[in-house]
Amino acid sequence: MALNKRPLREVTQQDIDDYARDGAVCLRNVLDRDWIDLLEPIAREVIINKKDVGLLPTIPGRYMARCIEEYRRFVFESPIAEVAGQVMQSREIRFFFDEFFAKPPQSDAKTLWHCDRMGWPVTGTMVPSIWIPLTPIVKANCLEVLAGTQHDDVPYWLFSPNARKMIKPDDRVPHPEIESKRGDPDLRFLSWDMEPGDLLIVHPWVLHYSAGNPTDDWRVAISERVFGDDIRWAPRPDCVNLAGVSFDEMLDGEKPEGSHFPMLWSEDGRADGDADFPRGFATRWPKQEMQGVNEYKAFKELKVKEDAGELSRKDSAPVN
Repeated sequence: MALNKRPLREVTQQDIDDYARDGAVCLRNVLDRDWIDLLEPIAREVIINKKDVGLLPTIPGRYMARCIEEYRRFVFESPIAEVAGQVMQSREIRFFFDEFFAKPPQSDAKTLWHCDRMGWPVTGTMVPSIWIPLTPIVKANCLEVLAGTQHDDVPYWLFSPNARKMIKPDDRVPHPEIESKRGDPDLRFLSWDMEPGDLLIVHPWVLHYSAGNPTDDWRVAISERVFGDDIRWAPRPDCVNLAGVSFDEMLDGEKPEGSHFPMLWSEDGRADGDADFPRGFATRWPKQEMQGVNEYKAFKELKVKEDAGELSRKDSAPVN
């Protein structure tokens, strides 16, 4: 298989400028088709057929590289870290975590407009989402971005699992209502038709959203999260948890390093292998049928409650 370790096309100055201006850039033809052929069948087995591959039952859409050798290989051998570093102008790229995003055929599940910034226990801007479709994408089911909103320095109150158990502090504001502003000539809404092998790099501060999936096939994507040069630990109780790394180990102001955050790429050619990267998890649980990636089901349950007045809009969870 021609699993390319270098991008099939160069990152251009235009790509760099587009990301800096808009908060997202679509890079075409980065990955060889063989990567998709390797990863897509496994994603369908886990997401659609609910195959138990050892992912955490509590968060069955994350940490694939710890349990699935093909996804581990993708993290350590594919060119995604290189293109992310070049687009962000970062000298080094370290791994954070990976996850599935999926929507069933003819789904009307919509993602609320949000940004990822306050979900991560860090300061800095170089923690993008590298959004990689494993199935063909049309604009109607693509991740959508409100261009330029990464320049708004607003610590929005994110609806992470931890945040939903807390009372919102007075200095944190809910995400803005965007849908009613679609006719505003001063705003630019970006979405893309994409083929497997293309990818998006999305700034952690940019507002983004996705509608349902009007196609007759599952819309399946993976998201690789990485750290660049300016990232430093800044844990808060409302941040997402990271399996195997407690907030106690996230020392304020220190750079993330260690076995859970291997260097995937650097300008000078340094990179860590996967020998020390964890396989599996520290906890054990009873064997049971894998529930798969259940974001769609969870969203529908929340939507029913919201429609019934049992849940406020801010409590709904994003599904990218």
